[in-house]
Amino acid sequence: MICTINRPDERGQDLNLNFRGNDCFGARRKSALMVALSLVSVLAVPRGAAVAQDATVSVGMIGIGSMSCAHWRSTKEHLTEGTVWIYGFWTGLNYVAAASEQAQSGTDTAVIVAEVKKACASEPSQTLATAVWNTFLGFNKK
Repeated sequence: MICTINRPDERGQDLNLNFRGNDCFGARRKSALMVALSLVSVLAVPRGAAVAQDATVSVGMIGIGSMSCAHWRSTKEHLTEGTVWIYGFWTGLNYVAAASEQAQSGTDTAVIVAEVKKACASEPSQTLATAVWNTFLGFNKK
């Protein structure tokens, strides 16, 4: 079976993506994700969104993940909001890992949040997103 997916690229031109195999639905999801990821570098950051930066990437960040670890830990409400954000971000990282045939990190939420809290305690001024990302990478080294 061959699945063909036509999607416009960032210039509005059609991209034709062809897949062979029995899983067209999975191929569509994977191709959509890969196209979306390839376009991330050319998208403008929306007004009001924070930009998380390190030596190699610039990411348009929304939600409490763009706030500092100190902010996340400052109130019960922020802690709850941040924990839910961590679950979603971690799931997204695992989704990208799976779609690109890389190792996924664990899904034990209590362990994940405990490790992110440790990362935040060691550097409260870093963004929550950075703490989660570094924790995710640390899990992949285990």
